[in-house]
Amino acid sequence: MDNQQTPRVAPSLIWREVDDNSVIVTPQSGKMRVLNGVGSTIWRLLTEGQSITAIAEQVTEQYDVALEQAESDLSRFLEDLTARGLIEWGE
Repeated sequence: MDNQQTPRVAPSLIWREVDDNSVIVTPQSGKMRVLNGVGSTIWRLLTEGQSITAIAEQVTEQYDVALEQAESDLSRFLEDLTARGLIEWGE
């Protein structure tokens, strides 16, 4: 994960927040992904264009985890979203 790049939600996706979860649909494939509360927080911050650093800091504050743990978990989560085609990367 390159902290100089900014992850962005893929433009073709449809998503809604339902209770504490986010439901993401890929229209081309019809695949659906449901994110839990932490994933939904990260997803919302991604839609706001937040940097990786800002997202990790927000997760640290909101969920009372160490910054190193938040960064590690965030890295794995973003890799998964990237592999599924749900986010794109840019400068």
